[in-house]
Amino acid sequence: MTATAPARRRLLRIRHDTVETIFGYAYAILMVDVLLVASNLPLAIMLFVTVDSLQYWPFFLVLSLTLAPSVAGAFEVFRAMRDEGRPRPFAAFLHGYRRRGAAAFVVGLASAVVVALALFDGTALAGTVWAPLLGPLLAVLGVGSIAVELYALAGLVVFPSVSVRAIAKASLYLAVRRWYFSVVGLVMVGLIGAAVLLQPVLGAVLVPGILLYAVFANAQYAFQRAVEAERD
Repeated sequence: MTATAPARRRLLRIRHDTVETIFGYAYAILMVDVLLVASNLPLAIMLFVTVDSLQYWPFFLVLSLTLAPSVAGAFEVFRAMRDEGRPRPFAAFLHGYRRRGAAAFVVGLASAVVVALALFDGTALAGTVWAPLLGPLLAVLGVGSIAVELYALAGLVVFPSVSVRAIAKASLYLAVRRWYFSVVGLVMVGLIGAAVLLQPVLGAVLVPGILLYAVFANAQYAFQRAVEAERD
């Protein structure tokens, strides 16, 4: 009886720590959703009040320029969760936003320009003889720019002292070389977009955090594998 009592207390303490960790992570991810909405409030409001958002894609593409810095802040929260173990979403988000927000904005702007050109050219070519030839290429360029952007935003957080140019070159390489991670990231972003378009309030408050965590985890793993391969 004497020997089993300490073991039982240790077991209960382990269970308590596990439950506390799970709730801490759930709280951090939920707060990431709230912070993402607050950081992109004009975009969130317009998505809520606009009936057909896709019809006005140039306007929403401009509003989406605030997304990249906020995603960098979210990725900083996820990095702190993985490396430090104690989630502090508000402090980590603000730290990542201030430290890498400007660089993330440049990355997001470059990606938005490529997407805008692909959509504009695709619209102009629709119904012409060039559509079957150039349409797939434009689609790959637009979608590929988003994949590179996701890698770059994660790289800015994982390697805070590395230049934006070096991160961009590495992200372009990984988006092609680790294409399966790119596909996963794009699927996650597509699910976020679909959820927000279908249910703007619930989709924005409940969905982005958990899926962006998967995007960040994949990108961080891809960067780590690339660094290990370079060392070998």
